[in-house]
Amino acid sequence: MTLRSAARGILAFLLSVPALQGNFALTVTYSSSNICASRGSTVDISCTYEYPHNVWCLPTTVNTLWFTKVSNYQPVDLRGDADYTDRVEYFCGEVSWTRSRCYGTFYLRIRDLRQSDSAVYKFRFTTNQPGGEYTGDPGVTLSVTDLQVKVSFPDPPDPNWVGLECHSRCGLAGDPPYIWFRDGMYVRKGVKYWVQPQAGGSYSCAVEGYNLCSPLVYAPKTPSVTVSPSGEIEEGSSVTLSCSSDANPAADYTWFKVDRDNYSRDMNQGQPLFFRRILSTDSGQYRCDAQNKLGKESASISINVQYGPNHTSVYSSPSGVIEEGSSVTLSCSSDANPAADYTWFKEHEVSFEESGQKYIITNITSELGGNYYCQAHNEIGRHNSSILFIKVTSSSSHTAMYIGVYSNTVAVTASVMLLATILLLVFLWMRRKRASRKACGQGGRADTVEEPLPVPVYENTSALTNRMVPTELREPTEEQDDLHYAVIHTSLSENQEVPRWLAGSRLQSDQADAVFYCGVNIKRPNTVPGESDQTEVAETSELYSTVKT
Repeated sequence: MTLRSAARGILAFLLSVPALQGNFALTVTYSSSNICASRGSTVDISCTYEYPHNVWCLPTTVNTLWFTKVSNYQPVDLRGDADYTDRVEYFCGEVSWTRSRCYGTFYLRIRDLRQSDSAVYKFRFTTNQPGGEYTGDPGVTLSVTDLQVKVSFPDPPDPNWVGLECHSRCGLAGDPPYIWFRDGMYVRKGVKYWVQPQAGGSYSCAVEGYNLCSPLVYAPKTPSVTVSPSGEIEEGSSVTLSCSSDANPAADYTWFKVDRDNYSRDMNQGQPLFFRRILSTDSGQYRCDAQNKLGKESASISINVQYGPNHTSVYSSPSGVIEEGSSVTLSCSSDANPAADYTWFKEHEVSFEESGQKYIITNITSELGGNYYCQAHNEIGRHNSSILFIKVTSSSSHTAMYIGVYSNTVAVTASVMLLATILLLVFLWMRRKRASRKACGQGGRADTVEEPLPVPVYENTSALTNRMVPTELREPTEEQDDLHYAVIHTSLSENQEVPRWLAGSRLQSDQADAVFYCGVNIKRPNTVPGESDQTEVAETSELYSTVKT
């Protein structure tokens, strides 16, 4: 072999290397990278694959599969995937070849599409040559959608009408017409359908000639409301109110607290309504409104927050000092939920314990006086009241106190009557003085003016005083004969005749002073009732007033 022949052989070998590499290349080509299909329909996914000619171009020597999942680094054949049982089929097309390569076609058919079928589907084949395994990337993306009913309000908005529009994300060949159903009954054709929300019912659309139907749209059903935790609710715990309703489109939720006057206050919180630390004031009725564009429904729930006693108070009837031998009622009250039970205690007496909201003491004695308090308690807690002091006095002390008060009343009354008498005397004197000056101004003599005889002024204050005394302590009527006189004496002229009833009086000349006498006789009752043998004490108060005229 010549050197030229050897060179030619080496060059032919080098040129043959790329050709050999190209013959062993494996490829997969998909007819479409994205497919959109409606729920319930059937879809076909296809691809072509290539492999070298030296595999004899026999289909039986190539293993093929479709997959969406991988387990332990190995693809899961759709024919063995439980999610696709009885819904997938494989179809193998005719295999062709050229001088150095083979070409094949493979199909995947999925029936009764579900929304869960939306995924990326890939084809994988394996040859009988070492390293002859290949997966086609990036695969085919399948999107499964429903017909959709879009709900909208007219423009301008009209609460009496709602617009329904049927549409699909996937294009439909031939642009077939849409048809509408109400409560499962055919009503009309068209892309849009106007309905009145207050009419109620459920609505859906479909594509004529296709096995395609949209989900139902309808107003919210009556909501279901729950409270967590269930059972009794104690003040200070965390509470959650939940509300749910079957509706399409999905409902929006609003919570209200309903007051006693049926006024609803927005809680400004969506779903759920959460109380981090619930209070007794949070007890009451709550309403949940579920609403979408097709209508509104409501449901209510009441919560009762329990709490221990507080604001415990006590009082007695009668109040104040209690007379020995009488009856007294001690009462206790408290704010609690559930209602509290009550127990009475006496300070410094361990053995004393009485039950009940009221504690009644009949024929009370001084030994029963002292400090009392009550305890309010329920299953949540307990609370003590403040101390109530009961003071018991004997009957004799009470009588003496009453007499003392009566004596003071009489003394005050006498003083008032004395002051009234003085004012009356002064008034009469000033009137007399004014009349005397008037006579002198008319040319007459003051000492010759004929004057009327002094008139005695008197008032029986004993009777008045007696009427102010309680019936059991009044003096007998026949003894009320003490008269109290207020007498005015004025000077007379020397020629004026002295009345007989003043014959015993000592009169002066016109320079003599006018003297006024006032006497008040006060009769005091016995100090102790029942001691009639003691002599009543009479006191006479006299007032002398001298005025020169």
